[in-house]
Parts: sequence; structure tokens; C-alpha cells
Amino acid sequence: MLFIHTLISFGETFRLEDSMSRNIKVVVLGGSGVVTPELVDVLVQEGQRPPLDLVLVGRTREKLEVVGRLCQRMAERATAELKVSFTTDIEAALDGADYVINQIRVGDLKARAFDESFPQEFGIPGEETVGPGGFANALRTVPVVLDYCRLVERLAPKALILNQTNPSSVIQYAITRYTQVSAIGLCNSPVDLIKGIAAVLDAPLEELSISYVGMHHFGWVTKVRWKGEDMMPVVLEKAGDRFGVDPEVIQAIGAIPCPYFRYFFHPDRMLAKQQGRKPRAEELLQMYAAMLEEYKGWASAEKPESLAKRGALWYKEIVVPVLLAIINDSREQFTVNVVNNSTIPFLPGEAIVEVPTIVGLNEIRPLTVDVEAIPPDVVAMLQLNCAYEMLMVEAIVERSYPKALRALLLSSLVSSADQAKGILDRIWPGP
Repeated sequence: MLFIHTLISFGETFRLEDSMSRNIKVVVLGGSGVVTPELVDVLVQEGQRPPLDLVLVGRTREKLEVVGRLCQRMAERATAELKVSFTTDIEAALDGADYVINQIRVGDLKARAFDESFPQEFGIPGEETVGPGGFANALRTVPVVLDYCRLVERLAPKALILNQTNPSSVIQYAITRYTQVSAIGLCNSPVDLIKGIAAVLDAPLEELSISYVGMHHFGWVTKVRWKGEDMMPVVLEKAGDRFGVDPEVIQAIGAIPCPYFRYFFHPDRMLAKQQGRKPRAEELLQMYAAMLEEYKGWASAEKPESLAKRGALWYKEIVVPVLLAIINDSREQFTVNVVNNSTIPFLPGEAIVEVPTIVGLNEIRPLTVDVEAIPPDVVAMLQLNCAYEMLMVEAIVERSYPKALRALLLSSLVSSADQAKGILDRIWPGP
């Protein structure tokens, strides 16, 4: 099983079938999401690409039809062929797929609202990817994703999954640990972090050389060079509150964390901000309902106004660029989640890590990590988080309460065994 993923990570022989004589088939799981038309809009703007068949898969026919019809109209603007279809028949959709974009949300936004609120009962900020909220999300999502992957194994064994479903590296570890499916994980957080550093330096992004290491929503920039000079002292000095963590903390560590570390370093502040307020998911529920209503009456092939306001920048910043880099074999560099193998030597080979990676059709190859540039406390945090994520997945798949307890005891947001047991009493399924 791990042999396949080793090939993908180091790019030795991974190849899809020759697709030159037919359209490349891209299946979107969770394709009925109201932001999916943004994916189509970004693809429409990419004129230099092969013909694509985009198949949207959803569970609710009425919603899928509204989103799917809009996507079909928007695709009419494409100069390169872009066929959009939609279906609730996942087996028919996956049959012969070349790529699968996984963006499902198990339990929908109501479940996310639970993830963002119940941790507050334990004095912990709620979030859908980190802490108890992320654990609850994984508990619902991992089994469903694995069921889908078993269909991919049977119907599209050579397909590559581009995973966006959260918590991303946890989901990806489940895929690579328990199935034969090949997968990489995509998130625009590293893109945004690096853009922030470029803004601090007032430097062109393309001129910066940046060392990045971590896991999904747990990444660090450990080195920044511009025109051959070490710019990390300047970034540390000018960081301010741009990165969500107090500047004195960042300066003390000597590395720039992704903004999600505000939950780990300033949990009391994050909890105080959440108390007495609606979860973000409830705001999105109202927003998405309004967007869906607009879609129903939208007859134009142009992007609806509400979609433009929502943004969904991840399609433009990372999803489509990576997809096309693989299809076109352009061998560009992106920061993505891959199987570690020996990329970060102080982490297990089977771990999922987020690192700069060369991406092309024949290779998905992580670049060498400058281990000497990683502060020792960052090393310790990465090792702890890695053990937490791996134990979490194993607990969910094996239905092991003891492993689930061990995992939560490793979470930096959980302060005691009693607290961990209380959380599991709240979310762990019965026998």
C-alpha cells in the first residue's frame, strides 16, 4: 500500500492513462456546494489547458441541479472546452475518473456549527480543524471519505484525489493509511501566509525564497531570503499582529506560524471572542441560503454577485493551479500536503506533511527541508501534532476509545485527562 504513495511523493513512475484522445475527467465530490461555481469560473479563465469533463456529485438533487445548471451556463464562456455535468450517482461519476476533487462536508454546516460551539463547554475555543472541534469533524468525516475511496479503488484506481475536505491532513492520512488511493492535500493557508510575508517586506512574491514546514493549519515559515539576503530578522521585527499571534511570541521562537496558531498560543482570547456570538457556520448558513436563491433566478453566464463577494479564493490560489500543473506536467512548485517518507527526518515516514513540492504529471516530489533552520521547539510541536493526528485517525478507524483518549491528551488545547474524557463523552459514538 505505501509503495504507491512513495512513488507519488517522489515522482518516480506515477502516470495516468494517456488522455490525449479524450477529455480529462475531473469529478468533484461535494459538487453541490454553493461555492463550486467559483471553481468553474477559475477554469473558464484558464484558456491554455486541455479539454475537461467536470462532473459534479451531490447528495441533494434539488440543490445540485441549481448549482449544476449555473456551472453549465458559466462554462459556456470558456475558450478551451469545458463540459459540466452533474449527478447523484457517485458510482457512475467515478467510473474512469482521472482526478477527484474531494470537498465534501459531512453533516453540512449545521455539524460545523456544533464543532465551533461545543468545545466552549470545556473552556476551549471551537474550530472545525483544530482542537476538539477538529476531532469531532474527523470523527464524522473519515469513515465517509474512506467509503468513497473504496469506490475510487474499484472504479478509478489510477485517479489522484485532490483533498480539500477538513481537517485536511487528518483526512489524507486516513486515505493513505487505509486505502490504495493516491492523494495530495490542498490548502491556501500557506499561500496567504507567504503573501503576508511579501507584504511585510514590500517585496515581489516571486522574488522570495521561503522555507515552509508543517502540517495542515500547523505550518511554519522558518527562513526567508530575498536577493540572496536573509530577511527573516526583518520579517520578525515588522511582523506586528499580521499573523494572528503576538509579535513577541513570534520573535521569541524565530519563525512565522500560520494564523491558526492563535488558537494554540492565545486560546483564552479566542474563546472570549466566540462567547455570546453566533458560530461562523451559522453566518455561512444564512449567506449560502441567500446565494442559492440568487442562483435560482440567475440566467447569465457571468459570475453571480453573491459568489464574487464570497470569494472562495482557494480555487484560484491552489486548487486549479495544482490540478493544471499536474495535467500540463509543468512541474511548478506549490506547498501541498504529501506523504512524508524521509522529507522531514524527525517525523514518521507515513505521516502527512505540508512542504514545498514540485508538481507535475510524472512526479509529485517534496523538496529537501532545511532541518537546521527549524527551531527545536517547533520540531517538538510538529512531532506532538503528528502523533496526535495519526492516533486520532487510527482511533476513528479502529473505533478505539483508548486511542481516542490518547490522541486528545496530546492536543495542546486539552489540559487534563478529565477534560479529554468529558469531550469524548460528548462526541464519541456508543458501542
